[in-house]
Order: sequence, then C-alpha cells, then structure tokens
Amino acid sequence: MGNGHTPSPANELGGTIHVDDGTLARTGAPAPGPVGLDAKGGGAKQAHPTMADQIVSLAVQRRGDRVGNGECFTLADRALRNAGARSAADFGPVVPEADYVWGTSIGRSELRRGDIIQLRDYHCDLEIRTENADGTVIDTQTENRPHHTAIVESVGSNGVVTVLEQNFPEGSPVTRSRLHLSSVEYTSGGSTVTATVSGTFWFYRPQAR
Repeated sequence: MGNGHTPSPANELGGTIHVDDGTLARTGAPAPGPVGLDAKGGGAKQAHPTMADQIVSLAVQRRGDRVGNGECFTLADRALRNAGARSAADFGPVVPEADYVWGTSIGRSELRRGDIIQLRDYHCDLEIRTENADGTVIDTQTENRPHHTAIVESVGSNGVVTVLEQNFPEGSPVTRSRLHLSSVEYTSGGSTVTATVSGTFWFYRPQAR
C-alpha cells in the first residue's frame, strides 16, 4: 500500500474513546538472523527467520540501550527497516505529533508478534489487590502514554500484550513492558488485578518492501 492507505477506525477501550478521523497522518505527534544453510551430512535446512521475528529480534537485542535519538518512533522505524519492512515514512508525513501508519491496519484480535501499536492519549489505572494473613494490601499504578509507538513481542490473555518500547517513561532505553489494551479484571499470582483503560489504539501488520 502507498499514500492512499486509510487506517480502519480505532479500537475502542474502556473510558472515553476517540475514533480515527480517516486521515493518513493526523498532525498534532541489528542484525537479521542467519540465512538457512544446508547442514553438512544431509541435515535439514534451517528456517530463515520471519520478518516479524527480525523486527522483535532487533528490539530484544537492544534492551537497555537507547536506539538512535531515543524516541519511541526510532525504535520501531529501525526495527522495521532492518527487517526489510516499509516504515511510517512510506505511508505518510513523519512529523512529531502524527499518529503514524506502520503497515496494514488490523483489529486487536488479530495482533501477533512483530506487529506495531500506535497509541494516542493512553491512560491505564491498575489496582492490584492481595489478600494475606494481615488483611488486604492494595497497590495502585498509573501509566500514561500520550503519543507513543510500541512493538508487540507476544500476545497474552486478559487483553494484555508484552511490548518492546523506548522512551517510556521519558528518556528510558529499550524496555520490555506489559500493556493493557482493555479495561478488565483478572487474577494473577494470588492477586486480583483491575485495569481501567482509556485512549485510542491503532494496530498495524508490517509490510515487506
């Protein structure tokens, strides 16, 4: 796809939801794996890593480092280009406050390893309630990602994905984080987790050049 690509409406989350207005970029925001070789002695060929694996691999290799200028955009851009995928500049203007397009627009239920999430006004309140011999312990956490890009490493249950990102919190190197995509309550490790999520997401499947 080229500059005529129009993202599908943003997926709705709990709380106040904003819908994509249909414009391409809304103003306001290494190492590929080895090529498979015949093993000596007649062994089977090694599988060539997929584009998704290469995208995730670069981000994993750079954990703890700042990639380029340290912006969240730069990590995704570097990972896609390294894997031979088209990047945001192939789909529209790259300006600081644009909601970047990273490939083919997909639904949240289609998310898989190597996909890209673009976020706008993301807010998540977490309450972690643990019952023990001394009573109830409640831990609360708040996360805000006003304008952000993240790479999907894995998709879990309860609307939670593991992502690789940088510049969250601001100035941070590449890190692995758990990102809640919907308001939900679930049990984890003996604690009850309640997530209240609002904001707008766009989900993208990278395209080969």
